[in-house]
Amino acid sequence: MSISSSIYIGTTGVIAQQENMSVISDNIANVGTLGFKSSRLLFNNLLSEQMTGATVGNQVGQGVSISSIYNDMSVGSMETTNTSTDIAINGTGFFLVSPDNSTDAYYTRAGNFRFDADGYLRDPKGNILQGYPLPAESILDKPLVIPPAASAPLGDIHLNMQEGGVVSEPEATTEMRMMINLDSGSEDRSTNAADPFTALFDKWDATQQEPLSAGAFTYESSLKIYDANGQAHAVRAFFDPVQDGATVSNGNRVWEYLFTIPPAEDASGLGTKKGVLMAGTLTFSPSGELLNMSGFEGTSDAKSSWVPVGFSEDGYPVLNASFVGAPRVSTALDMGLRSADGWNLPAGTATLDDLGTQGAALPSMLNPDRQILSVTNFNSGSSTIYQSQNGYERGFLQSVNVDASGNLIGNFSNGQDQGLYRIPMADFINPQGLHREGGNLFSATKDSGNVILGWAGEGRLGRVASNSLEGSNVDLATEFVNMIITQKGFEANSKTITTGDQVAQTAIQMKK
Repeated sequence: MSISSSIYIGTTGVIAQQENMSVISDNIANVGTLGFKSSRLLFNNLLSEQMTGATVGNQVGQGVSISSIYNDMSVGSMETTNTSTDIAINGTGFFLVSPDNSTDAYYTRAGNFRFDADGYLRDPKGNILQGYPLPAESILDKPLVIPPAASAPLGDIHLNMQEGGVVSEPEATTEMRMMINLDSGSEDRSTNAADPFTALFDKWDATQQEPLSAGAFTYESSLKIYDANGQAHAVRAFFDPVQDGATVSNGNRVWEYLFTIPPAEDASGLGTKKGVLMAGTLTFSPSGELLNMSGFEGTSDAKSSWVPVGFSEDGYPVLNASFVGAPRVSTALDMGLRSADGWNLPAGTATLDDLGTQGAALPSMLNPDRQILSVTNFNSGSSTIYQSQNGYERGFLQSVNVDASGNLIGNFSNGQDQGLYRIPMADFINPQGLHREGGNLFSATKDSGNVILGWAGEGRLGRVASNSLEGSNVDLATEFVNMIITQKGFEANSKTITTGDQVAQTAIQMKK
């Protein structure tokens, strides 16, 4: 082995440590870069030289070379922001982005996306986040397959704000819930000794400015329902206890009720009873629990045309409303009772005109199922405890947010939240093999393997953190230690070069 070998060996060490210092410098420079993954340079020794004439195993190394640069793909720290389109992946995975009008695909951990003037969700480099469009009636708690239907391919996330913008189309009310306590000590204000169970119905007069006077009922509750055009309509429910002329057994108490709309909005063929959608009775136990109920609807003012209403698939009585200029609305009315078996109609009580005076002979539900929340008749002030309905008007997009499953959800002016896109997560068998493209982007290579798409939170893929950004995973303390070690290594290898040079100079001077 020549004297100059030590110089060449030292040179390999200097070059390797210099490259290592470049990697460390790059890590430190990107300590504030979103989604940055730090690198670590790995060394390996060069082929050793066998000493001539020496026994087996006597070898002298020829220096060092760079083996590979290892990318640390661990999750960086999470930073909370006030921007709903700032998203981060809390675990394994990448966001998929693509340039305009290109089939190229890039992958990133930096989730600082913003909508541009045209409604595209872009990263700072202008690449567009990719996602699967969700149908307007999307139910976010139901799993989707990958890919979704062929009619919804993976593509640019784009909200078209032109031509009226993104809207939530109206939905007609199909369910209505009303949970009320009716004061058991209330006075009967609508009395009719001959027809005590229809006294409230008899007083309704659509020809009057106020069809039912304030003195005709004990309690009123109202809520809005919507037709298929998104038009709101006020539904008023009137309640009054039945006492005068009625015979009720076992200490039970009976109330009569009306569900109504303004007569001017009623497109039915009724006359003085226009606006009445349903009339009936509620039967309570002595302890105030709802035992049973009846419900009637009619086609004319005559009580003999008012017959029991139908039932919904879930067993609730159906309230039908015909509004002027809108399709018919059928709403399942939940007052706390339902039945899968229909009505029990005692002999001679087929219509509202047949109720008579006997409470025990009132029509009722067969085998009623009483819900936890129901209308009650306790000895306390009458009040509406809870009411709701599922219809809504047309709404316009107000804001967006991203949930933990990667669903881009629109928040609309009508109070509805609707899924707009679902953002897939990209994964690779060997993420270390990804190629750094700059701008916080990676691209797939042979070493990384083909991309695998999945949903956030499924398998090994992480969940999405909204209003958050993933910071760099650079550990400054570790980098400073590596910097010191690299500096010492560089100095030591430089010393072997200068020492080798001195040895060579001494050998040359030996001739003199």
